[in-house]
Parts: sequence; structure tokens; C-alpha cells
Amino acid sequence: MKTALTTPANSNRTTQTSQLIPASPTLVENPSTWMRDGYSPTEIILAAAILTSLSIGGIASVIVAITGLVKTLVSPTSEKTK
Repeated sequence: MKTALTTPANSNRTTQTSQLIPASPTLVENPSTWMRDGYSPTEIILAAAILTSLSIGGIASVIVAITGLVKTLVSPTSEKTK
């Protein structure tokens, strides 16, 4: 009687582990770098808001000055014709 030694089918298999490839890091800059270099999104929005309000104020003052000038020039000529 021949006796054969058999090994289970699973014992010869080796387990391979797969290595995960790390994702490339996203390029997000540090907010302190934004502030140091002067191109922080918040800083840009604030600067735009300030410049806009100053320009609107400047335009309003020019309109008021022109209106005052027109009133000054028109008033004496209308009084002379009466």
C-alpha cells in the first residue's frame, strides 16, 4: 500500500500584499505664506472693497462739486433776468 503525502492546496499559496501608491500631495499653500507674500484671498477682497468704496466716494464728491458749481453759475444769471 502506497501512502502519498499530500499538502492542502492552500498551503503552497503565498499571500502577496499590495502596496498602495500614495497620492501626490496637493499644492495648498500655508495661509501664513499668503499673508507674508501679500496675496491672501481675504487681503485681496478687503483691498478691492476699500478701493471700491474710496472710488465711489471720490465720484460722489466730484458730482457734488459739479452740482455746486452749476448752482453757483446758474443762480446769478437767473437772478439778473428777473
